[in-house]
Amino acid sequence: MTDFAVDSPDPGTASFEARIAAMAADLPVPSPCINICRIDAGNGRCLGCRRTLDEIAAWGRLDDPAKRAIWARLPARAPGS
Repeated sequence: MTDFAVDSPDPGTASFEARIAAMAADLPVPSPCINICRIDAGNGRCLGCRRTLDEIAAWGRLDDPAKRAIWARLPARAPGS
């Protein structure tokens, strides 16, 4: 198993793609939150984790496949994408 911190405080230190790849299929899916919790008024997404407010609010109730689906959408939400 890869030793990889999924809660890096700096979004530049670990790409979302690398964080997704490091997730073991048999472990609970971690939150993509990196403690930079500011919502962009233009697109309604968190500037840190790139989730929408609805995704953030629902996270605790979602099953792992739904969480993985959110993770899979995050790279496309990168600034400049």
